[in-house]
Amino acid sequence: MPIVFAFERGVKYYRGAFETGCMVQPDKCPYCETNGSLVRHGVYWRKARDGEQVYRIPIQRWWCKTCRHTVSALPDFVMRFRWYVVGVIQGVVAGREEGGATWTQLQVGIWLHLRTMQRWCKSFGGQAARWLGAVQSQLARQDSASPWLDPQGEALRARNPAQALLAASVHLLAWGKRRWAELAGYGWNDRLRFLGLWGSREGLGRLV
Repeated sequence: MPIVFAFERGVKYYRGAFETGCMVQPDKCPYCETNGSLVRHGVYWRKARDGEQVYRIPIQRWWCKTCRHTVSALPDFVMRFRWYVVGVIQGVVAGREEGGATWTQLQVGIWLHLRTMQRWCKSFGGQAARWLGAVQSQLARQDSASPWLDPQGEALRARNPAQALLAASVHLLAWGKRRWAELAGYGWNDRLRFLGLWGSREGLGRLV
């Protein structure tokens, strides 16, 4: 399981920040949860694509001195097994689920293969009900006054779990911004990034 961390500035600025050492030092191992046990263990390179170009970015590996597991630290603008950055994926998923956009409309301004977009939407839809339950439980525990929990509120207007999860993620982000200072600049277009970040800490696995 990777460690996912917030990096608000996105893919364009990540490599420069990495090379100057402005990266997160994980406080504990995600496997054994021992504090202060992780040491740097090399770097691997991966590709991340936004609407303009492909970036080659370094990913730090860490090794746990206690349980001897190796773990990678991923910035929250990328997902495991997905080449495109989260912002592009959100644009497609939200455009389809919330905006009712056609596949052709979603390709305006950025060329995306039809099958790629369909895979994203199918995967997100398949995971949505499970993630939605976890989000609602979190809000019930930590933010019981959230408008999302209103039995007569916006949750009733969602046509399906995918649309409901996108709407609920706005309220989850509002809660998260009150808790973590590094999320201060996150907004509407970052809700899927935060959802993935939060879900990684909760052990929810794949989102898209």
